[in-house]
Amino acid sequence: MGTTDVDREISAAVRSLDPAAFTSIHILDRVPAIFDDRAQYAAWRSDLGAELEVDPLCVVVVGSTAVGVSLSPRPDKRFRPYHDDSDVDVAVISPRHFDEAWRWLRALGPLDALKGRPDEADLLGWHRRSLVFDGTIATDRLLPYLPFGAVWQSALGRASRRPPTLDRDVKARIYRDFESLREYHRRNVESLRASLQPEPPPSEPMVATGQEAETQ
Repeated sequence: MGTTDVDREISAAVRSLDPAAFTSIHILDRVPAIFDDRAQYAAWRSDLGAELEVDPLCVVVVGSTAVGVSLSPRPDKRFRPYHDDSDVDVAVISPRHFDEAWRWLRALGPLDALKGRPDEADLLGWHRRSLVFDGTIATDRLLPYLPFGAVWQSALGRASRRPPTLDRDVKARIYRDFESLREYHRRNVESLRASLQPEPPPSEPMVATGQEAETQ
């Protein structure tokens, strides 16, 4: 299936399916587009899961390399096919790692005492305010600071040296449970759907009036 076909299929599915159903069918319960088949995906998950110390079934590839196109609501990214420079986004469902990261965040002192950049302090502050409600931790910039960060960075680095994710940045986001993962993506699909212009109704055939019919 070509990228244009994928674009059309996903766009139609976003419009027609309930966001929860779309999330299940097109994001969570599928062989990601970047993989050749389920066997290759299973082997890749098994390797990464062992290195992250989580069950392989708790490693889920999401994002454009899973769906085939971007699901960002932004007009400049919406339904854009994944490409050679696309990152591989991985959802890791692990209550243990979530709790470890959350305890570390709670134990932090004043955020302005951190030696990182100001935007990193902002990110830490956002996690403190909303993390307990969202059940997720965006580890793309927090990972170096977390207690298990060094192990995970090595594991994600090795994943980027294995096909089919060779030479791609492999990034992880931690979720407390599957419900948090599903809800995060359902909300995103809901935002994407709201950003779409409604499709115009099909045009109806012209019906000739009596006078027009007589002159034909």
